[in-house]
Order: sequence, then C-alpha cells, then structure tokens
Amino acid sequence: MVFLSPLEAAKLAGEVYSVNQEDKFALDSFLSGSIFASGSAKAMNARVGFRAINTTDGFGVCALGSGVYANHVIIVFRGTTEINARGDWASNARIGVETSKTCLPVHIGFNAIFKSMLPDIQAFMVQNSTALMVHCIGHSLGGAVATLAADWVSQSLKKPVKLYTFGAPRVGLEPFAKRLSSRIGVDNICRVYHATDPVPMIPIYPFVHAPMPGYGHLIPSSESIVSAAAHDMKKYAYSVETATWSDLNRRAPLYTVENAVEEFLKSKTQLDPANPKTWAWLDASLLWILKKIGTALVATLHTTFCGADTIVDKIVLILQYGMEKIKDMKGWVLRFMQKIMQALGMAVAKTAEELTKALLTRVLHYLVVKMTAEAQKAIRNIIG
Repeated sequence: MVFLSPLEAAKLAGEVYSVNQEDKFALDSFLSGSIFASGSAKAMNARVGFRAINTTDGFGVCALGSGVYANHVIIVFRGTTEINARGDWASNARIGVETSKTCLPVHIGFNAIFKSMLPDIQAFMVQNSTALMVHCIGHSLGGAVATLAADWVSQSLKKPVKLYTFGAPRVGLEPFAKRLSSRIGVDNICRVYHATDPVPMIPIYPFVHAPMPGYGHLIPSSESIVSAAAHDMKKYAYSVETATWSDLNRRAPLYTVENAVEEFLKSKTQLDPANPKTWAWLDASLLWILKKIGTALVATLHTTFCGADTIVDKIVLILQYGMEKIKDMKGWVLRFMQKIMQALGMAVAKTAEELTKALLTRVLHYLVVKMTAEAQKAIRNIIG
C-alpha cells in the first residue's frame, strides 16, 4: 500500500495554509507539485467558531494525485491562521462531546468544522468514485479535522485510508479512537508529535488519541520546556526531512506504565509547570486514578454529553465516590490532587478531608484552563 513519505505529508500540511477559496493563484501554486494531477482539485470553505465568533474561510483542499499516487484522493486541512484565530479558537474551546457522522463520541468544535466541509468532500468523492485510496493530512486543528475525515471516508465510502497528522489535538473519546483504529488500521495512522508540543496534550482525558491500541510517532524535542517552536509546522517538516516512516518509531511514553504512575504520585519531586512531562504525567495519573476506582464508572465518561463543565463534574463525582467507597483511594486521590495543585501554583491540600466537591471542581477546571492556555499560546506565537 502506497504511503506519502513523512516529508511529502509535512510539506502538504504546511503549504495548505496559503490556500484560500477566493485565491485561485494560491490554489494553483499549491497544486503545482508533481504529486498532484492537473485540473482535478477543489478548495473547501469551512465554518469555524460558534455564536458571535463565527466565520467562513478556506480551510482545505481535495485533489487527485499523480504518478505513484495516480487515482488516489489527497485531502489536506489547514490549522489555525492569524486571520481566523478567534474563530478557530472558538471551535477549539467547544470541548463538549457530540455524535460524529459515524455515530461515535467526538469533540463538538472539531466536528462542526468537519461537517461544514462534508458536502464539498462528498461532491469531490462522487466525481472521483473510482479512487483507489484516500490520504487525509493536517497540522494542529487541521489534523483533528483530517482525523474525522479519515473516519468518515473509511466508514461511509469503504475506501482504504491513510491518515497523517502533525501536532494534532485529541479528537474523540475511546470508542471513536478504537473504532477508527480498527477501521483503517493502526499502521495507517501516522500521528507525528514533538515531545514538547502542548497542542497534542489537549483536551484532557476522557479525550484520547488514535491509534488505540498503539502509539504515535513521538519525536524528541530539542526544547526542554513546553514550546511554541515545537508546534510550528516548519519544525515538524525539519524533524522528518530525511526520515522514512520506519525511521519514525512508534514510542510508548514512560508514563503509560502503571507502576511508573504510582511512583510519580508517591514521589516528593517538585513539579516544573514548564516541563511538558509534568502535564503528561498528570494526564496519565488521572486516567490511572479513574480506572482504579472502577471501569464501569469510567465508562460513563465515554457516553455522549455536552460541555467542558459536564466533563469536569463527572470526573469529580467519580473521584468523590472513590474516596468514600473504595479502600485506599482516598490517599491516591489526595496525592493526585496535591500534584495538580503544586503544578498550578495553588495552595496544596494537606488532607483528603479538604477535598470538597467545590475544591475538586475548581482544581480540575483550572487544570483544563491551564493546559488549553499553553496550547493557545503556542499557536498564537507561531502565527504572529
């Protein structure tokens, strides 16, 4: 099965930023590479944001490939731009859950953008119904939308799909990640991310990355702190410039190991909020704590619901249940909340009795806000 090389995918993910629905010159320039067949392409508009912050602009391109990609459809989506940053971030901020076009729980903001482009994608696929394969590509927000597109193409059109994302956030809950991985195959999901890029760290659990089970292509960062530079598409292109997919090994982060999470929670090490591992450990610890309390309760997080506050409220209820009903969980929840409070610069609770519903809610809400702000700052810095 034919893959785009890491550099080919990275170049397309970067170059699509220049394309706008009304700018034919930019589209022609984008399509000038030998990878595309001449005369068979469509620029797509998307609606981004919600309520008062709502706009429409060029968001992606559908095109037919040439050469080794002859009769392959290539769909590329852009990430956040300076011009439409407010609308894009309004979409990002909609971190509730709704049912996708394939009936699975996904991020409501990303899904809204994808649905606004679906008529264009459908029309292009009808015109190219004999296509042998579809390649879906995107950076950042564009990677999230590419993930939804890959899922829809695989389920609705029954076409083989390759998915390539760079620095993409989490798109859906476990049922979505598992079904997507099963449909298109773990080996066909090329999720590339830098260790210090904050965007792939959001939204927090219960949102998860595909492939599941499996891992993305983790690239060590030269930066030691959460970094805007690590999110830049130019940096991703540089990181994969001479690599093949086999070179970019799929890596399991240390914090996926259960005993490592226990040691993290027991440790007295002072946490550095600028260190990306801090947020990765906290995210892994949240999942570990919730699953230790009970699989059945955690499953309630993967049903369809709306609103970030609802997500936090459900997690708080599970933590309270664990502290009240399950032996030893009071101590683990206390350790976990102490770690978060320390990382956030808050006054640290000394006893589990201090962990009221109001305090748990405030701390977890602040954690969501802090991690989202880090990602937003990284994107703002690279778009000017």
